[in-house]
Amino acid sequence: MPTIPIKTSTRTPVKTPAPGPEANGVDAREVMTLAEAAAWLRVPEEGLRADVVAGRIPARLVAGEWRFSKAALVVWFSQPEPLENRPKTGAQLVARIQEINRNSRYKETPEEVEAFIAELYKIRKSVWSEG
Repeated sequence: MPTIPIKTSTRTPVKTPAPGPEANGVDAREVMTLAEAAAWLRVPEEGLRADVVAGRIPARLVAGEWRFSKAALVVWFSQPEPLENRPKTGAQLVARIQEINRNSRYKETPEEVEAFIAELYKIRKSVWSEG
């Protein structure tokens, strides 16, 4: 049986680039990384990550990294905070303020925290006395 020679091509294949996000109607400038979203919201990355993991902020985990839609954040941010997330008593408010201070980059002294809480109580008392 005769052997048929196989002709190989000398042309190199052309790689077609993957379509960009705009192919799906997404503006790449509207998708932010964790660092970009934290900067845009003016919050620490660690706090934003904790809120995302807890399901309080809209985000997607893509290839192991968080991504945020600016439009979704604007919609989320424009909604009032659910009542179940708000402190219901003065003691809960104090605990929330202290928790925020513990997790913040800017550490207030215990005296500053106490002064802030005292001011809140003073305002609340004046509002209640007016009613």
